[in-house]
Amino acid sequence: MLRFEHKELLLLWILIPLAILLYVYAKQKTRIQLNKIGDVALLQRLMPDKAEKKSWIKLALFCTTLFLLVLALAQPQMGTKMEKVQRKGIDVMIALDVSKSMLSQDVAPSRLDKSKLLIQSLMKKLDGDRVGLVIFAGNAYVQMPLTVDYSSLLLYLRSVNTNSVPTQGTVITEALEQSERCFKEEDKKHKAIIVITDGEDHEENAISKAEEIAADGTKIFTIGVGTPGGGTIPVYDAQGRKTGDKKDEDGNVIVSKMNANMLQALAKGGDGNYYILDNAKLVADLLSKDIAKIETKTINDRVYTDFVEQFSYFLIFALILLVADFFITYRKEKNWFTRKQKQTDVQ
Repeated sequence: MLRFEHKELLLLWILIPLAILLYVYAKQKTRIQLNKIGDVALLQRLMPDKAEKKSWIKLALFCTTLFLLVLALAQPQMGTKMEKVQRKGIDVMIALDVSKSMLSQDVAPSRLDKSKLLIQSLMKKLDGDRVGLVIFAGNAYVQMPLTVDYSSLLLYLRSVNTNSVPTQGTVITEALEQSERCFKEEDKKHKAIIVITDGEDHEENAISKAEEIAADGTKIFTIGVGTPGGGTIPVYDAQGRKTGDKKDEDGNVIVSKMNANMLQALAKGGDGNYYILDNAKLVADLLSKDIAKIETKTINDRVYTDFVEQFSYFLIFALILLVADFFITYRKEKNWFTRKQKQTDVQ
């Protein structure tokens, strides 16, 4: 099993296409400048020793080196030893709302960011429980199946945003269904679903679905994110800059409000509790106490216990390419025949 200690650093790979674009831009600008001086073809004949192809080779070496250095920085690790681990715990699925209304900043820094802080705080308090992650908006998707590898779940959580689900809406029913599918059918107890949402624009049959799941032994807890007064929904451009607030068809600014009544009814139908997300650490503490009250089961898992660092291999390859790049010049290499021909011409 291959994993990265700092997976977020892989985003630095965006520097590679940027480097190529800068190189092409610089080449084009140089060509324009040469055109101002004189005929480009004539100038190239005056510089016969310059190897144009070598500049592209050096660019390829630079990009490959950058690719390898980013890999090394991300610290790839290979699992080498797998052991059977037995523990007591329950299965917990977290259903996280990633609809656009979760961008509202009536809860600082935003509803979605505050929800992520809650999940991070909760992971620090759980011990021995298997945890999975479902994200939902207009559709629901399993982002991470049940696992005891909390660090991997948190890595996936970092990449979650409101673009993770293409369709908009708040399909709590589908989120509950996806969460339920992640549990083993034979287990009638030892299970919990935590729904984190503002509850806006939900479908009507979510409560009846919660009652159905609760009848099978699963407890459902709901976390309301937002304020009664609500907040506007910011709109961002491709560069992440705010361009305004979301408006309706009549041009009026939309105010998104948390649907507390629905979330309370959902928790009641799911035989669980409802909390308002104001203090992430406090709510995480209350949730962990709720989970601790649920009857545990023996969980057998095969997990990697030893991971060996692999970054040194990528670092060595990168250094080899740097040395190779140092010895490649922009001048054309002259073979024996070319040198002999020059000597004959001189004589």
